[in-house]
Amino acid sequence: MTKVAAVQAAPVWMDAKGTLDKTIAIIEDAGRQDIQLLAFGEVWLPGYPFTIWLQPPMVAMEIVMAHRANAITVDGPEMKAVGEAAKRAGTWVMLGFAERDRGSIYCAQALLDDRGQVVMTRRKLRPTHMERTVWGEGAVTDFKVVDTPFGKVGGLNCWENIQPLNRQGMYQLGEQIHVASWPSFGMFQGVRSAFCLSAQANLNESASYALQGGCFVLAANSIIDEASLDRITLGNPDLRALVGPGGGAAAVFAPDGYRMTEPLDPMTDGLAVAEIDLAMIEGAKVFADPAGHYFRPDIARHVLEGVAGPAMPAEPAQPAKTGKEVAE
Repeated sequence: MTKVAAVQAAPVWMDAKGTLDKTIAIIEDAGRQDIQLLAFGEVWLPGYPFTIWLQPPMVAMEIVMAHRANAITVDGPEMKAVGEAAKRAGTWVMLGFAERDRGSIYCAQALLDDRGQVVMTRRKLRPTHMERTVWGEGAVTDFKVVDTPFGKVGGLNCWENIQPLNRQGMYQLGEQIHVASWPSFGMFQGVRSAFCLSAQANLNESASYALQGGCFVLAANSIIDEASLDRITLGNPDLRALVGPGGGAAAVFAPDGYRMTEPLDPMTDGLAVAEIDLAMIEGAKVFADPAGHYFRPDIARHVLEGVAGPAMPAEPAQPAKTGKEVAE
């Protein structure tokens, strides 16, 4: 059995130092609970720039620049501090963070092992809608699954998790434990036209990912707290009506899509903790394996550079044509 946890918490919004301190405290708490894999939400450090969905880019530029200023590098002191905390806790950590690479910023994930080493980093392949005003794009090399002592671990950010070809690529890599990193679901609460951004819709996608792939899914996300609301809405009272505090919805799903954890208070920091057993995957795969016996690459093929799949079946030999048939 492996003890895993998905985080729901409020970062110290647009403050890399403050969020780093909170990250370390959460990792230390996970270590005390003997959690072996801890997952954070999308750009947990330094927080998701929600303002870009509420205002045109130039109006939201104050927040865009704050996000850039608080982005971190893979080899920088913040990541080293996260690694040191993971080592002390004896816990593997999947961190969502804004990555700086020279003059560009990316929505990234890093997996750190229980020795504090960064064993994998990746970037969101295609930022969604307004996110393209902030983040660059990932590459095909950002489909990655890592062998760990407790299974093959991978991750995707937010709506990367709803892309059918992304899912199939991860399944073909043999993913057994998937980290679905989400932002807070505190925006547009109760707005019918924005149901696709709700906790209900996106947790449905997390459960679907687990059921479809026959893998465990750790759905981690952040919380919008009262302290950040004025900055998120730029002090506009009309926008306050669209953004509520809370939005936490962390959960862990089993390979048959079953939710293994009870809902947490959406306003409160916490961990969705579950004990998982890879043997449960065998029970799921006996029914359907989308990268194996339930896959028909001879009829519909998934072609993705760098991602292996089941071998194509050999085409049956064709009888030689006669001269008359060739002429016809």
